Amino acid sequence: MATFEWSLQGTTDTTIADTDKLQFAAGTFDSKITVDSYNDSTHVKADDDSDKSSGNSPVNNNYDEASLPLSDGDCALKVNFAHTSDVEVENAIFYAYDGTTTTDAPDGVTFQAAESGDSTWTEAGGSASALALDDKTTAGQSHDYFIAVSAKPTSVGAKTGKMRMELTYF
Repeated sequence: MATFEWSLQGTTDTTIADTDKLQFAAGTFDSKITVDSYNDSTHVKADDDSDKSSGNSPVNNNYDEASLPLSDGDCALKVNFAHTSDVEVENAIFYAYDGTTTTDAPDGVTFQAAESGDSTWTEAGGSASALALDDKTTAGQSHDYFIAVSAKPTSVGAKTGKMRMELTYF
């Protein structure tokens, strides 16, 4: 059986549950980002609206300030793909979408992503603009992906969307 586990890295990783939200903020939890500015902090917002990552000192990636390539520990997201059998992974992609249609970028947001070791950022809004991730050619039951993420609102108002990872394993 295949599973994904998403975490926000930091002093200790914060697992992002299905009901949690990854929050991009202006520096502190629930602070609003100015239009045309990228996030100054990243948090995990629990389903009760609390800061699940408050004790984590979470990693933040800011597209304006980040220099690439980044190491694994410099990336805000860690996504683990696991399987009960040894598998290899190929054609993995990562992107943000509007939460309904995978081909549509989130409304009013520019979303940037880079994998650990990349030398450039990808504007990864919608599946057609996805960040291509490295193949995992060594068979194993666990494969980790380290991804830098940054978001910039392009208009006033609350923004929503989802992040998605797709891959083929054999």
